[in-house]
Amino acid sequence: MSRVWAVAKNSFVSAMRMKTAIVFMLLLIILLPIMSITSTGDGTIKGRIQSFISYGLGLTGLLLSILTIIVSCYTLSSDIKHKQIYTVVTKPIRRFELILGKVLGVVVLDLLLLFVFSTVIYSLTLQIPRLSKVKGDDLDVLNNEFFTARASLKVNFDQQILEARANDAYNEMRRSGQLDESKNKQQIINEMVEAGQYSMHSAAPSGMVLWEFNNVKPRDPNDSLFIRFKFEASIPPPDKNIYGVWYVGDYRQIKYGQERMKTPIYVTPRKEVVKAVHEFQVPASAVAPDGYLAVVFYNDPINDTTVIFPQEDGFEVLYKAGGFGTNYVRAVLLVFARLVFFAVLGVSLSTWLGFPVAVLCSLAFFFTGVINGFIVGSFSYLGTNVSLFYKYTVEPLIWLLPKFDQDYNVSKYIIDARLIKTGFLIFAIGALAVKAAVLLIAGFIIFARREIAKVIV
Repeated sequence: MSRVWAVAKNSFVSAMRMKTAIVFMLLLIILLPIMSITSTGDGTIKGRIQSFISYGLGLTGLLLSILTIIVSCYTLSSDIKHKQIYTVVTKPIRRFELILGKVLGVVVLDLLLLFVFSTVIYSLTLQIPRLSKVKGDDLDVLNNEFFTARASLKVNFDQQILEARANDAYNEMRRSGQLDESKNKQQIINEMVEAGQYSMHSAAPSGMVLWEFNNVKPRDPNDSLFIRFKFEASIPPPDKNIYGVWYVGDYRQIKYGQERMKTPIYVTPRKEVVKAVHEFQVPASAVAPDGYLAVVFYNDPINDTTVIFPQEDGFEVLYKAGGFGTNYVRAVLLVFARLVFFAVLGVSLSTWLGFPVAVLCSLAFFFTGVINGFIVGSFSYLGTNVSLFYKYTVEPLIWLLPKFDQDYNVSKYIIDARLIKTGFLIFAIGALAVKAAVLLIAGFIIFARREIAKVIV
């Protein structure tokens, strides 16, 4: 182990002397404080802080990822290019120990830099409200909607139930001779399922949409619930505003026509703009003692249009489940896991590729990770047409790609004060660790078989 640490120390010192590392560190030292002052967001203090932490974490993750790629690809390929490797391999050190030492040196550099700059971002984030002298309602908004970590509740409609209903309706239409002969069975059933989903997410004038949850356990009954939603209109009103009334509480009291439990129902009339995200809060006492919670949206007849809640991001209930500091640390851990992956990737590629090619390949991994969802969707479509090719060649390569978008976008969690759950954190880090282990083993094998030099007599 001492040999590994010796290589790691040498790699760390060499990396700190690189001009690229110095330039990247200076950029972050200069840009982060400037961004804390110039970020405006939507003009509110909350928007300003959200804008700063989003761009701050994004910039730090980007620059450190690129730095990690450059350093990890350079550390071994430089030794080979300048023939310093000849001296190293004559020492009592195995080749896999050399690889481990190179990776460890880059990881230590990442750990130090990420700790420093994530601490700077965190400190500046806490200082912005103080320097802006935020008080009263604005401070309450920050504490409730930013400086916290909230769990999310979403209604997941049972796809199997919808498909079973659609299948029954299809059979009835076939018996009655009402089928569209130009479409096959699956097309008709898919249209029925989509119609069923649409009806569950939309309300005609004087109609309503009902969301029901069970086993809701707020951390503190005296806290608040946050109703977050976005809706569209089949025919947008001239002023783009939708009038509606929200009912939050134990809907069973109305549903069964009696007071089953003495749980309050909070009524909130609101006027909101379509195609924008809105949020309001109600007391957590709206949750019944048995954990039941219902949210009802009533579409005011004055709208004269159908209100539609998009299935993906149309509605959710948020409640406090943790603190901002802990959630921020989890986000930083996810960023660190990415940097470790790129450290392993760069060193592994440099065992058989030159520096420029290794950097280009690593950057390709980085940018495909940013648009991973799009790439997976595109190749999944290809897989339906060329199944064997996709299964044995494309699918393993896609599995190796990192994921930085959609649910793996750490900035999204911090901006919206969403809790990074422990299970998700372990899964995300574990997935990157497994992929890094595969790349590291491949690097061991390739470098062990590589011919460093030839002896010519």
